[in-house]
Amino acid sequence: MDFTSLYSTRIQTTFDDDQADILKTFLAKHTTKDGSKVILINYYNGLPVSYPATILGVERGNLDLDVHPQQAIAMASDHYTLIRSPLFTHPIVAHVQYINVDKHVASLFKLCFVEVLAEKREAVRLNLEPPVHATIQCVDQNIAGSLVDISTQGIAVTMDDYVLLEVGAEMSIKFMLPDSVLLKKILLKVPATLIAISGDASPYRYRFSITPDKHQEQMLSRYIFQRQVEIIRGLKGAVD
Repeated sequence: MDFTSLYSTRIQTTFDDDQADILKTFLAKHTTKDGSKVILINYYNGLPVSYPATILGVERGNLDLDVHPQQAIAMASDHYTLIRSPLFTHPIVAHVQYINVDKHVASLFKLCFVEVLAEKREAVRLNLEPPVHATIQCVDQNIAGSLVDISTQGIAVTMDDYVLLEVGAEMSIKFMLPDSVLLKKILLKVPATLIAISGDASPYRYRFSITPDKHQEQMLSRYIFQRQVEIIRGLKGAVD
């Protein structure tokens, strides 16, 4: 996934200077009580995964950590992690340069101060695997795409070809989801408003806010709960 949508950068001086300051601080403080522990956060298939980690050291511009087994799985999949430390005012994003899932150790680089936008979401947003066929219905056209993530308040649809749609325009989106109670797929058609289009090349990502009615929201909530269970089981199974 494009994890850059989860945060916005908060450069204090320059990227290089900020990274040098972060590593210098960790190097100086990692043997102290406040400096030895950090909290890591990943959005594994959209689901927040957060565990404490222990700093092993700082070497050659990398931050080395001992991490939780489930965090290691998430980091290996996502190739990034977010860091919270009492040593810093802002959270930090870091790329994963090396991860050993069996030994639960990781080496991070490209550290940068950020604001975590994902924490401001009012509803959990999960990735669909595999993506689901969706149809965007505008006033004068139907546009086919793939539904790739979903919450009770928003969805994202990808398209191979760029289609010019006006941000703020209202439309409807149709898609089918499996229902764990009815034991069949259900068709949903939800009112949607285009929030943003991203991507410099195919596939292009179209993000929408949605306003489901009470029945639709119940169906979405049920699916999202089941999807959370699937992700958690998969994560635990990968560790076992």
